[in-house]
Amino acid sequence: MDFDGIRKTLHQVDKIRYRPSILRKIAYGYFRTLVLRKPTLRIIEFSITPACQSRCGYCYASKLQRNGEPLLTVEEIRDTWVQAKKLGAFTGFVVGGEPSLHKDFLDIVRALEPKKHMVSFATNCISLTEEMVVELKKMGVFVVYVSLNSVDPAINDEVRGYEGHFDHAMRVIDLCKKYKLDVMIPVTTSKKLLPETEKMLDFARENGFTSNINLFAPTGRAEGDKEVLFDDDFWKKLRVLYARNPGLRGDWDTNLSLKIGCPAAYEKVHVGPYGDVTGCAIQPMSFGNVREQPLHEIVEKMRDFHHFAKRHPSCLVALDDEFIGDYLDFSIDQPSTPYPIEQNPRYPTDATRRP
Repeated sequence: MDFDGIRKTLHQVDKIRYRPSILRKIAYGYFRTLVLRKPTLRIIEFSITPACQSRCGYCYASKLQRNGEPLLTVEEIRDTWVQAKKLGAFTGFVVGGEPSLHKDFLDIVRALEPKKHMVSFATNCISLTEEMVVELKKMGVFVVYVSLNSVDPAINDEVRGYEGHFDHAMRVIDLCKKYKLDVMIPVTTSKKLLPETEKMLDFARENGFTSNINLFAPTGRAEGDKEVLFDDDFWKKLRVLYARNPGLRGDWDTNLSLKIGCPAAYEKVHVGPYGDVTGCAIQPMSFGNVREQPLHEIVEKMRDFHHFAKRHPSCLVALDDEFIGDYLDFSIDQPSTPYPIEQNPRYPTDATRRP
């Protein structure tokens, strides 16, 4: 049992304390998970659009586009959020592509009730305006995730595939400071980029920002690229970074279970632009669609999936060779992702094997 999860969840306690309803929801989540021994959904992510100006070489969203299929509406997202709350969710996270490109971006954020819950979004900052920042502050948005990969503008822009991205990120950081919106720096890292990641963590700490590490995975634009894969030694290096940086977080170390590991299905789900439900934004297989069945049914199906039920002790999509070989590699020949899990010939074997 690792109490670091509580410490990191409450790292921003000076912000949470002004929202007692959030503190109650967090406390109940721990009680339900640890005392009642019931799996409790903690967070639901919404990828609201596949559109993006950047061309990141590791982008998981590069195959999300489905021509002719309508994006989830504001009402569909609101209804899914209501269902997620019934499963325990107190955190809503909006991503893309680039979410601010969605014509209803602000209405979608508003539908997640930011003043009552921990609602955040990730942005490349290119299209985020001062007017949007002001409105998001009024709504009660919890944190703005400002995507950066390096403190060196040239390196950052090359990784992001957009000249001038670094300057846009700095502009939005200044706006967030001006309007007192909290900033988190999400850094996607690899063995090659680890030195740049360490510099980014120093930058975040020196500026009073929290930070979050995401791991390269062979999916999206990086599908089939086993050069990006991690190993146990690299994972140990990351754990040292986490220990040295109280403001550094990851999906795997803020679990209500107080155990470090993959939260997919048990504490976290992701809903794609067209309603497909996956374990996280990076995983390329869908277990159902919120347009076709209730969220709780999809989540139960996911919790019966062997690779989720075993609660991988780190990051499933970046470190589990079996899962990567069976499920991520299968997506290479798919025209778009996520693909229905039933299409994968490995699924019947893994479908109902809870430990």
